[in-house]
This record gives sequence, C-alpha cells and structure tokens, in this order.
Amino acid sequence: MAFNFNVSEQNRILANSHRGYSTKYPENTMPAFIGALEAGTRSIELDVAMSKDEQIVVIHDFSIERVSNGVGYVEQMTLAELQQYDYGVSFAPEFADTPIPLLKEVLLWAVENDVGLVVEAKQRRNHQRFAEVLVNLLQETNAVDNVLLLGFDHVLINRVKTLLPEVKLQVVTLARYHDQLAAVLASNASSVCVEYHYVGKEDLIAYKKAGLSVRLYLHESKGEPILKTYNKKYGYDVENEIIGWLSEGLIDMLSHDDIPYLKYLIDKSGKKVY
Repeated sequence: MAFNFNVSEQNRILANSHRGYSTKYPENTMPAFIGALEAGTRSIELDVAMSKDEQIVVIHDFSIERVSNGVGYVEQMTLAELQQYDYGVSFAPEFADTPIPLLKEVLLWAVENDVGLVVEAKQRRNHQRFAEVLVNLLQETNAVDNVLLLGFDHVLINRVKTLLPEVKLQVVTLARYHDQLAAVLASNASSVCVEYHYVGKEDLIAYKKAGLSVRLYLHESKGEPILKTYNKKYGYDVENEIIGWLSEGLIDMLSHDDIPYLKYLIDKSGKKVY
C-alpha cells in the first residue's frame, strides 16, 4: 500500500523528522531513523548523493568532514573508502562505529516499517547517471510508493521522473514568485516544501486547492524553540500563526529536528500526530 503524504483532510499531520531524530542521534544514520520511528514519527527527511563507484549513500554535505572522523568528498570516494570512517563519534562517543548508510538499506527498512521518506537529491554533477542508479534502487526495493523525491534542483529530480513517471516529486520554494502555484506545478510536483519566510497563507490555500501536499520546514533550533526565534525576528507571534495554519488543514507535514517540539505544535493545533 502506498504511503499517504497528503493527510491534512484526515485531521492528521505528519511529524517529519529532519535527517532523522537528529537532536538525539547522529544525523542521517540508521540510529537516527530508528530513533525517529520509536519516538512516534512515520515520516523522515534524508539526503543522498552518489559515490565515485556509483553507490548512493545517505549524507547531507558534499564532503564528510562535518559528520565523520574522515576527510574527503563523497563523489571522489568509493563506497569502501567512505565506509572506512565513523559517522557517529563526532556527534557523541556512545555512537562510535556508526556507518554511513546506503540508501538501499534505508529504503528496505522504510518499506518493512511503513515509513514515508522525503529523499533530498544532493547530487551536483553526473545527473543522468545518478537518476538511472536511483531509479534502479527504487524499483529493486519496491520503495517508490514510500518516497517523495525532494529537490532544490527541479531539473535533477525531473530527470528521475522522466525515467520513472510514478515517482512523486516534492519541490523546494525559496522565493515567492508572481505565480507561485504555476511555478510549482510546472515542475511536475505532487508536493511542495515551504519555509515560513517565503510563504503566505494565500499560497498554502492555493496549493491545497490544487491537490498538492504541503511540507513546512522549520530551521534548526539554536538554544530556544525555533518559532521563538522567528517571533523575535518579525516582532509578532509566528508560532500562533503557524498553529493556525496547521489547525486549518493547510499543512500536511511539519518538518524539524526536534521531535517533541513537532508533537507540541501539532497537539496545539488540535490535529493528530502521524
């Protein structure tokens, strides 16, 4: 059965854990994904790129320094070279020996556990080959119905859709165009990822009327709940505004690093966490 990413009309909102439960576990690792599921979320955002020997791995950055004890660029390293390093110890000593995940491993796990994945394509070059390898993985694992393929690069993710028309796309909007809805629909999207700074209520209404699912991404918290930071930036109650959007069914998926905070916001809206 296909995972349902469009749940607002069912009085539910997907709590989407950003890079897994990344405030408690090393980001984009199996412990973070398993931890997110155990914490009560059924939707996870993750990032992928392709190694030198055409293996798609789960990692956010183009290089491995920030999240591992190694040095190098993903596209210049083979899988064996990437696997030499530890992707947990830089987060906390208790996560030593955490490996870099293969996307195939995560897809199989998601299918088995009925998890919806928002998979962001981070590939900068070799787009056609990346698309071919990704399509093969989605078909081999029977995971296409569990995936929204996310991209800032709408051209890249459409290469995948050309090869596999049934794949669902989620496009990122980091500007407000004159005809925002037309721009999203022209990218063959069935879902849109928005940030508070670049979206208005009228945009959300238009997206929902067009049948799109909507994911609202909240930035990483820096010492206080992120919406408190937004309140200070804009000088008004952003948290209450977003809770209103949630309660009106304009958001299907709320995405953030802090799962308890996601649940708090969804609970405040009167919707059910999914």
